[in-house]
Amino acid sequence: MAKALNVAVRVPPWLLGILFALLGIRSLTNPDRAAAFFGYAFPNGGLGLSSLVGHSASWALTIAVCLLLGLIRKERSWFYPPMMLFGFFALGRIAATLLHGAPVHPERMIPELAFVGLLYLAARQTPASTR
Repeated sequence: MAKALNVAVRVPPWLLGILFALLGIRSLTNPDRAAAFFGYAFPNGGLGLSSLVGHSASWALTIAVCLLLGLIRKERSWFYPPMMLFGFFALGRIAATLLHGAPVHPERMIPELAFVGLLYLAARQTPASTR
């Protein structure tokens, strides 16, 4: 049973790692589709376009690299940065709603919080770094 649980908690991080790697690559190569995915108005150029590509690619690739390193190296510390990013995404959405009147988007917030929970479970089943 423990072996099955250990395998089961590794599947979501692998899927998320692959998904966010593809999302980061899409942000670099096809920023207009990435903007649509994130709900941004596509900037015509200049600093807006540079920021969209840079920010969306950097966080997506950071999530992917951290998750894949955590899975490959079997070290739980690599799961913490993606957990923090997803948690802060949700916190930012709550702040945008409460402080700035943005509409609530549970279809984005609930998966982000679920990812935090899934990664927490994966981290708990992964050994701490021995270094």
